[in-house]
Amino acid sequence: MKGVPSMNKTERDHMLLFSKERIAGIYRYRLYFTPISSLRDETPRVFRLLVRTPFAFNKFEIGRIYRLVYSGVHVLSFEPTDEFNLQEEDYVRLIETRDIKFMDKKTSAALRQTDHQGASKDRYYSYDEMKQIVNYKQDFLTSVAVSAFSGAVTAVALLLPFVIYALLLRVIIGSQLASAGFTSKALALPIIGIGALPATIYIMSILFAFSELALLRIDFTKWNLIKKYTLAWGGIRKSMFFELSDIRYFKKFGIAAGISLAVSVLLALIV
Repeated sequence: MKGVPSMNKTERDHMLLFSKERIAGIYRYRLYFTPISSLRDETPRVFRLLVRTPFAFNKFEIGRIYRLVYSGVHVLSFEPTDEFNLQEEDYVRLIETRDIKFMDKKTSAALRQTDHQGASKDRYYSYDEMKQIVNYKQDFLTSVAVSAFSGAVTAVALLLPFVIYALLLRVIIGSQLASAGFTSKALALPIIGIGALPATIYIMSILFAFSELALLRIDFTKWNLIKKYTLAWGGIRKSMFFELSDIRYFKKFGIAAGISLAVSVLLALIV
């Protein structure tokens, strides 16, 4: 059956799920469908529908045909039927149509900053890769173990520079308290504290980036991280290395943080 509206509900058969997104904020669980019949058209029709829970979201599989009942843009019920062997050229057309119709400003800005600004096949995973990544599932205990290990590695990367920063402030505060009365040297604490903060944040961002690259090279954690990234960015290919845009960002950030730290140290020595 084609689209059959009834009591503010629409029923559709033969709807192929070709893409999924899980983003932050409201309307976070997004599903992209196309009617099988529209694949013959020059520009296929693309529908973006939503589900309200991660449990429903995880049940949908890329490459499967569904019978849907939805109201507005929210799926009320669904029934999976057959798998469909989608050709790569059709998948590229669907992704291009999806991006033209639905791409948000954040994703558009991210694509402009990447070093893969050519065709969709260079920016995105292929259909087979996307299907393998997004349909990848782990059992509950493995998922908990992967999340715990990844969280611990990330926490160390983020907390270590902050702990060092806090210890530095503690040493400075201790030396100030040990001196009798108020002197101009008391101003050194806020000066160094403010000047060292950008450098601390810079080191945190560097260590976080390296921890992510390390997790991408461990088979135990790699697929979980790639799946999260793929769902968050609608299939944009995840680089396994630092790209030129990343290097430029860290270079500019590092220079600014270094200047801030150097100036604060000089001022602290002067006062």
